[in-house]
Order: sequence, then structure tokens, then C-alpha cells
Amino acid sequence: MNQGDTGSTEIEFLHRLAREIDVSRFFRIAAEGLADRLGADGAALMVREEQGRLRYRFFHGVPTLHKSLGGYSFHDSSGAAGAALGTRQPIFVADYAGSPYAMPEFVRAGLKASLCIPIIAQGEGLGVLAISWFHAPQRPPAETDLAFISIVSDFVAGALHRYRTEQRLLDLATHDPLTGAANRTLFFDQINHAMSLAIRRERLMGLITFDIDNFKIINDKLGHLMGDALLIEVKNRVRDLIRTGDTLSRLGGDEFALILEDVRCYTDVETVIRRIRQTLRIRWGSAALQITVGISLGYTVYPVDDSDDQSLLHHADTAMYEAKRGGGNKGLLFTRAMACAAADESDLIVEFGKALEQREMVLYFQPIVAIATGDMISAEALIRWRHPTRGLLAPPQFMAALEHRYNSLKLDAWVISEALKILARWQSKGIFKKLQINLSASSVDNHQFCETLERMLAASPSPIDPSYLGIELVEWSAIQDIESARTLIMGCRALGISVALDDFGTGYASLQHLRSLPVDSIKIDRTFIAGLGTDPADRVLVQSMVNAAEAFGIDTVAEGIETTEQKHILLAMGCAWGQGYLFARPMPEEDLWPDTPKSP
Repeated sequence: MNQGDTGSTEIEFLHRLAREIDVSRFFRIAAEGLADRLGADGAALMVREEQGRLRYRFFHGVPTLHKSLGGYSFHDSSGAAGAALGTRQPIFVADYAGSPYAMPEFVRAGLKASLCIPIIAQGEGLGVLAISWFHAPQRPPAETDLAFISIVSDFVAGALHRYRTEQRLLDLATHDPLTGAANRTLFFDQINHAMSLAIRRERLMGLITFDIDNFKIINDKLGHLMGDALLIEVKNRVRDLIRTGDTLSRLGGDEFALILEDVRCYTDVETVIRRIRQTLRIRWGSAALQITVGISLGYTVYPVDDSDDQSLLHHADTAMYEAKRGGGNKGLLFTRAMACAAADESDLIVEFGKALEQREMVLYFQPIVAIATGDMISAEALIRWRHPTRGLLAPPQFMAALEHRYNSLKLDAWVISEALKILARWQSKGIFKKLQINLSASSVDNHQFCETLERMLAASPSPIDPSYLGIELVEWSAIQDIESARTLIMGCRALGISVALDDFGTGYASLQHLRSLPVDSIKIDRTFIAGLGTDPADRVLVQSMVNAAEAFGIDTVAEGIETTEQKHILLAMGCAWGQGYLFARPMPEEDLWPDTPKSP
């Protein structure tokens, strides 16, 4: 379509553009027509991006050297293209290398002259259509050329606007609106693609699922805006450490899934898991309140795990929940044994709701003793489920049921009620020994806990000396929300009830919590006690805990003492109190006090 063409030819050209639906063919027709009319060598489309840059998206009829700039971007105020976009007017440069608009990369590509036409739609500058000469142009564009080019640019603007709208709609349909990660729809598209690729290339595909431990506490204590910001931070950090071909999806809530294509071995997947844990080892919040972020991960590998897409996701989730039940902040590989255990636990969750009503829950007691003499100073009440078909179950065997907030609060209320009955019975018989009970993380978060406990003490048919009741908080749950834990501790102490920090040493920066949480005692976690005779590092750690507790006037109880060697080491360290199989196993009440009748 040269300058001598008739108006009917121009109309036919515009009809061709109007009828073309395919975006790439539309731009090719437009570029060919304009380049032909002006006697130019080629054309290119530059699209404006949100970051204030222009990026090359389409080339036609340009030298190979110039095509090497495909995808190249520059600031949207630079060069002739930037000037055209800024002034909303076409800019023609007859001598590109000698012009003030010259950019070195285009001079090196051999660009001699250029006409840049801004693409405007609904008042927004969407991009620039650049007509390029790689030889000196025979003539500058005439007014009639510019008038026709203006019409074509309107067509291009409409097509580009439509294309961007379609892309946005597609993005909304396939991506999570909060984080920008792939959503479930795109996840299943990508996992099936990755599975096919693994078979075709005879490689592996890794699937990792992960979520944030105790994310509800973050939302409740820091607010949903901070919770949303954490989800975005998680997505950004993980995206920065994975390859371009891998897919990160947000499946819902705080759960993410990561598809690793073209994996050589299990070690590749484990390396990614280790990096995720490292990059997400953070504390989140404000200067006034910060919460430790923990991540639980599960993974499976296809086609070693030769399952369909839904089953692969379920398997990775099963491993993730197993990691969470094991204390969280770890990654586990799915095994068939986990699947059987998960099915078993699902049955227990259903049955747990009736267990309290049917009086299947009981308390066992393990003495806490003076290490030097073995004399009992108190007893810890431990939950047992006397299951009608499975026998006596300890909490780890029905932990999944306890993960539900309603169940854990209900069980805590039952334990307190039973403990008060037991204390009243003991004290009526002249037995004045302290009874320690454990509270779940849900009770730490329950702002009415101390008020409820006070009412229960006042309502007791028999008088109870509350100084013989002790509350144990797991350190990890307490430090998730220091302020709530402090409030609960102060409330208990106001009632005359002592508070111990259980599993001490396993939390983040444990020693600093002795200053933050006004507890009466700490219970050093059994994992440190087990290594006393063999691991010098554990010996140093336990000694530092004993010394720090003594400095703050806090009692120390060592958990899990099983050998005489451990006993003597602890005594030498200055640890006076202990608990473990060396002294006594958990036992029913009648064995603790043989002359005390069973609970009615």
C-alpha cells in the first residue's frame, strides 16, 4: 500500500484490520501496511508496563540484529518513543544517530530513521508503534500519511486495549488476586503439564505444599491486613528462590503449593524445601508485637508416587499435616504409612466428639520429684483416652482431634473441672501436693480463661487452696503471642495459681522469655536431657538454662530423666527438681495414692 494507492485500497486495508481477531496477525497486518506505505523496512510495537517502562512485544521486517532486542525494555520517557508518548504526538526522526533521541543500542542495531506513533486508548498511553528505516528514507511522512497513520493507530489502540483487558480477565481467572500467585485452576493445569513432561523426559516432578503454622493467631493478634501482608511476603520470598518454569500457587487461606518441573532426584526437592524454610525464618509484626513465623511442608515426587493430580495434592497435604502434628516448622516426604494413619486419625476426630460425653477421657499422673531424694513434690495430670476398641491412647495418638480449637477448649475445660475435683478430694484427706495441668494454645488465646477459672474455684462444693494448682504452658504456644500469655500468667498468679513454661528450650530465643514471661518455673525439654551424657552442647545448654532460671528466681524442672547418670549431672548443675521414667511412669490415681478412691 504505497502513496499512489486509492482511497478504496485504504478502506480495504482498514476492513482487514477490523475483521482480524487474532492479535498477532492484527499487528502484522498493521505493521506491514504502514511500513509499505512509507517505504520503511519494518515496524515494532512497544507496550507500556506498570513499572513505567516500554517493552518490545512485536517486530516485523527488521534486521536480525534489531530482533535481538526482543523483550528489551527502557524507561517510557526515553528516546523518540518516550517523546511521542509524552507529547501524544507522532515523532519523526530522519537522522536517528545524529538526533537527541538516539539510544546507543538502536544505533548499534543500524537504525537510520524512525517514526514513533503513540497508542492512546481512553486517555491512557498504552504504548508506541515504531516505523523503522535501516537505510536513509526517500522522503519524510506526508500529512496524508500522518492522517492515515492516526486512523490506524486508533485501530491498534483498540486492539491493544482489548488484548490487555482479555489478559487481565485471564489473569483474574487463573491467579490469586491477593498475592498474584497461580490459583487452584492454573495449579491443576500446570501440574498435569508437569506430569506429562516428567514422563516424556524420563525425569521427576516434585510437589510441595506448605502453610504457616498458627496463621490464625497472626490474623487475630496483628490484624488481617498484617496477615495479608505476610501472605504476600511469603509468595515474594519463595518466588525469588525458584526457577522460571516452576509454579507457585496459593490454594486458599495460608496454604501454598509449589510444582517443581524437570527434577533429577529427591535431593533437588529437599534443597528447595531447605531454602524455603531458611528464607521464611522470620518474625512478623510491629515493634510492639512480633510473632515467630513457622512453616510446615509436605512433599511427594511423581512418578515414583504414581497417582493422579488430585491424589498427589492430597498426599503432599497429608505429609504437611504430619509435619505440623510433629511440632511444625519442618518438611516431610509422603509415605503410604501416613495415608493409613491419616485415615485412622479421621475416624478418631469423629469419635472424639463423643468421648467426653461417654466418660472415655481419664487423667493419669506422673510425679515431679526432688532429684536428690526422689520424694514427690507435685504431680502432672496427663490426658489418656480409654478408647472402647483401641485401648488406652496417649495424646500423640489423637493429636489431630486436638488441633481443632473447639475440641481443645472443650478438653481444657474438662481437665480443669476434673483437676479441681481431685484437689478438693486430696485436700479433704489431708494430702497437700501440687497438681499441674497442661493448657492448649487455644486457652492461651482465650481472654476469659482466668475469669472462668475463678468462677469454677468459687463454685467448688469443697474448699480448695488454689496454691496447690499449677498451670503448664508449652513454650512454643506461649511465645506465639507473648502479650496474651503474659495476661494469662498474671491472671493465674493473681488467683494464687502458679505457672510453668513447659518444653523449655525448644522455642525461639528461649532465655529472653524468662524476662518477658513472669512464670514460676520452667520445665527443660526432654530432648536436651537425653543428650546430657553424650552431647557436650546439650550439657552447656542445660547449664545455661539452670543458671538463667536461678538468676530470675525461677524453679527448674528437668523432664525425661531416665538414667542415674543424667540424675547426677543435673544435681551437679544445681537443678533440684525432675520428672521421668527413672522415678515413675504416668499412673492412674489409685496407684499415685493407694488409699485414695477412684474418681466417681
